[in-house]
Amino acid sequence: MEALVGMEKTVQKRRLRQVRPAWEAPAATGRNHDAAGSWCTAGLLVRGRPDGLHAYDVETGKPRWSWIAPGRRALIAMSRTAADGVGLALHTAEDDGQWPERHEVTAVDLTDGSALWSAPHSMYHDPWSRGTDTLAVAGDRAVALAKGVPTARSLRGGNIAWPRVPPLRGDGRLAVCRTGVVQTALDAGRLTVRCLDAAEGSVRWTVRPRLEGPVERTVVLHQDPLALLCLGGGRRSPERSVLVLSAEDGRTTARIPVDGPHGELLFPSDYGFPEDQPVTAVQDVVVMEARPPHAHHDHLTAFAVDGGTPRWTWESRGTITGVTRWGDHVLAVSKLENSEGPDGTVHVHLLRGATGTVEAVRRLYGYQAGMSGRYHIDEDGRLVRVSGWGGQNWHPAQMFRLW
Repeated sequence: MEALVGMEKTVQKRRLRQVRPAWEAPAATGRNHDAAGSWCTAGLLVRGRPDGLHAYDVETGKPRWSWIAPGRRALIAMSRTAADGVGLALHTAEDDGQWPERHEVTAVDLTDGSALWSAPHSMYHDPWSRGTDTLAVAGDRAVALAKGVPTARSLRGGNIAWPRVPPLRGDGRLAVCRTGVVQTALDAGRLTVRCLDAAEGSVRWTVRPRLEGPVERTVVLHQDPLALLCLGGGRRSPERSVLVLSAEDGRTTARIPVDGPHGELLFPSDYGFPEDQPVTAVQDVVVMEARPPHAHHDHLTAFAVDGGTPRWTWESRGTITGVTRWGDHVLAVSKLENSEGPDGTVHVHLLRGATGTVEAVRRLYGYQAGMSGRYHIDEDGRLVRVSGWGGQNWHPAQMFRLW
């Protein structure tokens, strides 16, 4: 954290600098190389694609290791995050367009790409999720959700760590909030959320948020604080809102309408890769992308975690393609379409999380810099963009040194 403070002082001295990619991972040849997920931790970038996981050194871009899904299996999802040097990969038999119910989850050691253990995993076909929401890594636990029942294993050993937890009926999701594992369930339009102790599996709290109408679909937008997008299926007054829940007791601390004075909150159409969630949180605000009425460019609006009141708004003058957190700041990547090239002008703005004040601006050069994707930034100010595509002329990953 001291390093971050020192770098922030340096950042303030330079307003606009042109930055080219420090490295670009080469595009691959052959079959599908679309991304299934990514992790960026401990100087390592891990990108998933159908054949398995591929790791790059964040500083140099050099390949470090590859884990290939065993047999004729395809990687279809990764846990949102990795912890203690371990991530979860979900893979299944090649299915010729069909969705089999039986899958397998493997814990992968990020130091060398070795498989620590594997276990069967059952799930129904969910058109709104490719499996990421059925996996969670919390502390030294790997949790998988199947048919409403979460099962926890020791992260490195793979042994069952919890007694059987009573199931929740309906479509389910997993998330991690502090030291708890959050499970959501949607049954006949009714939403239930409960928090389980990550170490023991005991139920900390269970809530059923009050909504104006039946809920058709939920999406986990952010994990800590927990932010849930609820899309309604009611005929008279469909519910379209973001709920922010307290990690301590599950109470709803903020209810933010998707459509409101701030405009319309924008979320990817597929709620997964290659699009990243345009939501982050810093200090006591949740920051989301919005499009005001009659506007032709995107805004970022910060809402108070306690109450949902808008705190600040920043206008991008273009299309926002990435939002992430860096210390106490929000980093926004935006693209302004113009005649300079097929990708327009791409800028990175560093905003103070408390006020939205711009403290630094960088202009990114590189054909793919403004395309959609997933963005990671480490303490040293190295910005990594993971592309949803990785074949032909598309670089699977790029790194920019911002500061």
